[in-house]
Amino acid sequence: MIQFRNLLFLFLLIGSACSSSKWVVENQYEIDRNDFELISSDQFLSRVGNVSPQNPVIQFEIKSANTFEYTQRVRTDRYIQRYRPSFKSVLLGLGGASLAAGAAILIDQPKASQQALLGTAGLISLTSFLNMNPTGDPTPTGEIRLLRRTGSVTETDTVSATPDVSTDVSYTMYHDGEIVAVGDDLEYRNGRFTINLLESFNPEESEYETDDVITVEVYFNDDIYVNTVPIVSFLEQFVVIDTEVTALRDEPILESRTILTDLAFGSQLRFVEETDLWYKVLYGISETYVAKSDAYLIWRPTEFASQLSIITVPNIPFGNIDVESDIPTLVEQNDRSYGFILANREYQGELSERNFAERDAQLISAYLENALSFRNDNLRTVTNIENQQQLVLAYNRLANDMRGTQKRLVIYISGYVTSGDDGEMLLMGTGGSTSSEINLNSFFSGISRLPVQELVILLDIDNVDTEYSELIEPLANQILENNASSAIIVSSSETQRSRNYSSSTGEQKRHSIFSYYIADAIKNGATTISGIVNHLQRNVDYTSRRLHNQPQHILFFGDSGISLID
Repeated sequence: MIQFRNLLFLFLLIGSACSSSKWVVENQYEIDRNDFELISSDQFLSRVGNVSPQNPVIQFEIKSANTFEYTQRVRTDRYIQRYRPSFKSVLLGLGGASLAAGAAILIDQPKASQQALLGTAGLISLTSFLNMNPTGDPTPTGEIRLLRRTGSVTETDTVSATPDVSTDVSYTMYHDGEIVAVGDDLEYRNGRFTINLLESFNPEESEYETDDVITVEVYFNDDIYVNTVPIVSFLEQFVVIDTEVTALRDEPILESRTILTDLAFGSQLRFVEETDLWYKVLYGISETYVAKSDAYLIWRPTEFASQLSIITVPNIPFGNIDVESDIPTLVEQNDRSYGFILANREYQGELSERNFAERDAQLISAYLENALSFRNDNLRTVTNIENQQQLVLAYNRLANDMRGTQKRLVIYISGYVTSGDDGEMLLMGTGGSTSSEINLNSFFSGISRLPVQELVILLDIDNVDTEYSELIEPLANQILENNASSAIIVSSSETQRSRNYSSSTGEQKRHSIFSYYIADAIKNGATTISGIVNHLQRNVDYTSRRLHNQPQHILFFGDSGISLID
């Protein structure tokens, strides 16, 4: 019986929960989106997308900035709150009711008093259940009421728009402060105004640096929109060969073993990166190298890569060029003749490599030995010397070999020259610094005092100091003062280039024009200085103009009656 009463009590306690709703003020300044007024609407351009070499366009969409005035009101939200009777109140109430009921039953008293006590007990029990506490958080119902107006607020909303019939969009493009393109009345297509940079901007009209930018001013609704576009964002770099021939290498090293092939003037390759001395380029899919001194960079669209012009010069072994083969023997013995050959090829930095210098040295040596019968022991060849000390050592070995008076000495020198402080001619060593300059006036001062009856000097040189044009004649006069039986033949004047017998049209003799025609003269039987000079005068300048459209006049000083054979 007691357990039943306890369960009944617990059931009454749980089952007596109830709930109620209420409205709560959430915001005194809630925006009423349904109560508004459009104040203004302004259209403007918004740039979209990114510029890339594959997508070289600037694009704009029209946006509209709409400004509205909204009413603000008091906002109230409705919530549901659940309640449960207080456990303590119920216990106390039931306890008081029990006392009242017990008194009514156990104590002898009038019936009216008993009924009053029993009524009181029931009232106390009922009251204890009505004393409830909230349980849990209020649950929102989602019902909202906007009440009285408390103010107003303006907001601007940006949305996509379409141009009016009268809308006119134009632009001006600048580079380095100068106008390079102007466009009027841009066409609106696919929801955008588009400026194709490659149609408006011609990268061939100027040279550019990596950090250069194009400025595009776009005009719309009396507003100017300034856009800066880096060159690197829509163009790519390519390397163009600007020497007659340059070596393409698989390593950035000036050695013959690294040469893959030779490239002719105008060849174009895709640029990868650069160092102090080299451009890394793509040759097919291989990363290769060309000397920076032999090439320059251009900016072009990506599709330029599909039409690259790569002109390779065949690597023809020595002996396969016409003057290298079938060398005639013009004299049987020439024991008292000596030859000294110096050729610098491996220049670097700002100086282009002299690609055929060593082959020229080999050609001159072959003609001295085979056509003119110089003894092999009497020929000295040095290549790629870096400084004066190396030349002095080579000179000392030559001087030690020449014991007693000899008939003749033929000297051939190929390289770059410049002027010294006192106007002397300096041969540029391959070391690439001022300490590698070699004083030729000093060298020939010693040469012209060697015990030889005749001295023949062949200079295949390029003057890099083009502002100084008085190098050759003072040197020639110095030599002639020391040995009147001397002949000095120079490949070109100080203001001209000694060019290669090589062209992009197919003629590839793989020698300098000067050296080629020296060998050609001897092969055709010219053994006197006058015969060789006449052959050079007839052919060198003509060939240079024909192949390169540039003059090349040989210079001659001294005794034209000297013969190269006894």
